Amino acid sequence: MPCLKHYFNPDFDYQNLKPTQKQDGSTDFYNIGYVQSVVIGQVLAEWKDEENGVCANGYRHYPEKIFPKGPHTRINPDDPNQLIATKNGYVFYNADQQIMVKELLNIRGDVGLSTGNIFFIGDLVVHGSVKSALEIKAYNINIKGVIEQATIKAGGFLKCDGGIKGNSIAHIESKGSLRASFCENATLISGKNIIIDKSCMHSTVYCEGKFAIKDRLSGGPCYSNQYIYVGGQLGGGLSIPAQLIVGYSPKVLLQINKISKQIAKLRIRIEHFEKDKLDGDSSTASSADNIEKCEVKIKFLNHKKKHLWNELEQTSKLESCRIMCSGVVKPGVEISIGQAFLQVNEPLEDVFFYYENHEIKVGSPALKK
Repeated sequence: MPCLKHYFNPDFDYQNLKPTQKQDGSTDFYNIGYVQSVVIGQVLAEWKDEENGVCANGYRHYPEKIFPKGPHTRINPDDPNQLIATKNGYVFYNADQQIMVKELLNIRGDVGLSTGNIFFIGDLVVHGSVKSALEIKAYNINIKGVIEQATIKAGGFLKCDGGIKGNSIAHIESKGSLRASFCENATLISGKNIIIDKSCMHSTVYCEGKFAIKDRLSGGPCYSNQYIYVGGQLGGGLSIPAQLIVGYSPKVLLQINKISKQIAKLRIRIEHFEKDKLDGDSSTASSADNIEKCEVKIKFLNHKKKHLWNELEQTSKLESCRIMCSGVVKPGVEISIGQAFLQVNEPLEDVFFYYENHEIKVGSPALKK
């Protein structure tokens, strides 16, 4: 009888996952393999001959060489003994005992310790919430519940119906558009547009397209390529004043900010090595060598940072930038368009801010009717 070798676990049970062991011997409660992802063209199963009249451990017996072929699979045209995937997704045996690939992954509850982190090549719907300390990576992502202190990265769009309560830890990133019912204390990064249906509070935002908040915006900083729109109140409260920056690519600004943090860490390391030299805790030669290495890295990073700033200057289109508020702009709001800066000193209603002759000016109404 022919034997079928699987390149996935045919007995996989996502409802009975166990913690895994790390290389250092500790237990990993977060990466427990919730889904078996496959890509187009990947071999799923292969016919093998019996050895001494029995199939090898883990193989399945079949009376003849007929693949249990289900949706989104086909026989490899280059090798008739192999079954391959025709879609990106996850592989499993369905109720009819067919090998199939499904493009959409539905999680019918929360992403928590029972699921672990989710890494999936296709589209994902989470019907519950994403709990703190968890991580999700997928293509298009739709989350019905709340995102807590989690890390979410989408290769396409990201939608969160339940809103985001980040506690200054949540990191939400999408290459496509991003939409949420509300956002509090999180970092949002989008390669296209961001829409917040209610309020956006005390969050850092990098939006390569248009950034729109239908209700209130406070805190920041919020970076957008050209447009920011606030439907209700802009600024106010006892927190850091709302900071809105347009005119430069947020993607490049994010790179610059990351480099600045790297440089700051290297300078702290240099201070520690200098202290070690004074205290005699390590050899002078070793400390001097480490300091030199750090200084070389700082020089390289500064050069890279300068190159990115030059790139920003060449691509900016400041005259077309707009920051619009149909409601009230509170005193203390800080507006930047390119290198021009304006701090709002008195309440304003139904206005827009624009760039002209190297200055930021105020016009009304916020939107043309």
